[in-house]
Formats: sequence, C-alpha cells, structure tokens
Amino acid sequence: MDYTIKNGKLAVTIKSLGAEIVSVVKDGKERSWQNPTGEWGGHAPLLFPVCGRCGVTLDGKQYPIGFHGFAKKTEFSLVKKGEDFISLSICATEATKEVYPFDFVFTITYKLENAKLVVEQTVQNLSTKKPLYFAIGGHDSFALENNLDRYTLVFEKEETVDSLECGEEGRLSGEITSFGKAQTFDLPRDYMQEGVTLILKGVNSRNVTLCEKGGKPLIKVCFDKEFANLLFWREGDAKYICIEPWTNLPDLMGAPDPEFSEKYGVIEVEKGATKKLVRSIEYL
Repeated sequence: MDYTIKNGKLAVTIKSLGAEIVSVVKDGKERSWQNPTGEWGGHAPLLFPVCGRCGVTLDGKQYPIGFHGFAKKTEFSLVKKGEDFISLSICATEATKEVYPFDFVFTITYKLENAKLVVEQTVQNLSTKKPLYFAIGGHDSFALENNLDRYTLVFEKEETVDSLECGEEGRLSGEITSFGKAQTFDLPRDYMQEGVTLILKGVNSRNVTLCEKGGKPLIKVCFDKEFANLLFWREGDAKYICIEPWTNLPDLMGAPDPEFSEKYGVIEVEKGATKKLVRSIEYL
C-alpha cells in the first residue's frame, strides 16, 4: 500500500513494503530517482539490521542475514498517520529470528518540516534478559538533471576523502583510493562507474550538501553522530546519486566473521531499552 504525506512544500509517497520512500515532489518536480532508463529500480531502501554485506555472528553461531538486512523486503504495519507525518513498524517474527535472533520493534517515522523530511528510526529491545545489537543506514536517491561530474559535495567540515574499496560480493578489500582532503569535493564520475561506491569511514561532518557546480545547493542531508560513515553510489552512469549515512561498514573480504556486537558501528540497546536515531533531508 502507498501512503502520501504532504505540506505546502513537499509531497512524499511511502510504500508499506520496506517503508520505502518512492516519490518526493517539490514545486511540482520529482526529486527521487524513478528509473527512467532501467539502471536501478530502487528509490530509498531502509537498511536494517545491517548495512551492506555484514555478517551476524552471535556466541559463535553465524546467522544467514541477507545483503542490507531484511527491512527493505518486509511489509510494515501502519502505526499512525497525519497529513504531514507517518509512522510504520515491523517486529520480530519466527522468520526474522532465523537470521537475526532478537526480540525487537523497529519503527520509522517520516515527518515534514517545511521543505525538510525528517526520518526518525527507533529500535526497541523487547527482551528483559539480554542486550540487542543492530546497525542501520539510509539509501536515499536524488535525481539529477545532468551527469555526475556537474555536481559537488560540500561537507560541514573538512574531510579526508579516502574511499574504501570493495571486492568480492561487496566486502571491503582492504585497499583505499585517496582523493586528498577537502570540504568541497567534486563527485568523481569516472571513479563511480559500474556500481563503484565512494565509501568514507568516520566522517567528522554531521551534514553534507549536494550542489551544482557553481554553487546552487540542491539537497542537504543531516545525520546523528552514530551515522559515522557516508557512502555515495549510483548504478551505471545514471543521472542520480544515493547519499547513504551508515552506522556500520561492510565486512572485510577473506577475514573470519567476528562477534556482531564487536563490529565497528554496531549499536547496543540494553534490555528493555529503546534507541532512536535521526537523519533528515532538506530539498533546496
């Protein structure tokens, strides 16, 4: 089922499958990727309880969690909806426990504040006996009118732009491509071909703005400190970019899988507790 929230600035459509944003319209213009040329059929999948190729091993037992987790393929239930907000949730089932053995409720709330879409993600640990561990990330797409090399990123702070390389099945290879230090960084069209992702670990900034070269801002993405990593991706040479704040990173290729609780960017929720993370997208 599709739901639409709107105000005087934005109209956002979210589908119940995956609680995924499928359309963002501002001033009559679609701002989310609609796959007109067939490169990628997604829009803004939710990544939970892992981002990327990240194994889940608990007490030495490996669980067969899929790429980007299961939230993106799960039907969400409506919790509450108003004109300019919506809350949707999923909870643990026998099927989820086969790949992620925790009792949880995952709730996502989208709410509009002028031309800003605020995304609140809450993970509740239902267990009264043990902590819960999770990772989470965004994968929002932004349609572009021109080729990628016509755009630049402006970080809140100067960043070391070292991209972690991926190898087999999307795992980190241990290699790095360095673009130096920058606060304003031109998107490298030649580098970002064939699905190559620009992966930045441990960024200092809490926001990044996508601009046209020449200075016109288009999108400002803000994120809580737990979203320590920023990824930038598109399929083929398509005219869109995904800006992805993640808490964790993909696993290292060829390495043993450590305990999930010990992995970089994995968040602990104490028994009976709740953790909320917030990110936002402002359409300029």
